[in-house]
Amino acid sequence: MDARDDLVTLHMPARIWAGIDAGVDNANSLAADHGDEATAEVGKRIRQAGWDQVPWVNGAWPALDQVISIRLTEAEWMFAADEARHSIPIYQELGDDESAQLARVALAVIEGMSR
Repeated sequence: MDARDDLVTLHMPARIWAGIDAGVDNANSLAADHGDEATAEVGKRIRQAGWDQVPWVNGAWPALDQVISIRLTEAEWMFAADEARHSIPIYQELGDDESAQLARVALAVIEGMSR
């Protein structure tokens, strides 16, 4: 078993996870459009893990400031970090400062994980 297969739990506001989930969804869609099934499968696995772990409130997303815990493999977190890193300049070019900042915070949370 590779160290990148180790499970890591990160704690963050639901808003941060929502941004990570959206970024992974974008990467997943692009991979699927380009026939990159391996990347699309990783994205699907990350999103499903998140959906299974989000503490839903009566079938709805929790409050955006509620701290939630998401457990993924280190490799999956690195996939999410790469997507956040890639999206920051795109958001900046679009003038979407809020999304760029959300991606920066998500990246900081992921890069700060304990190993």
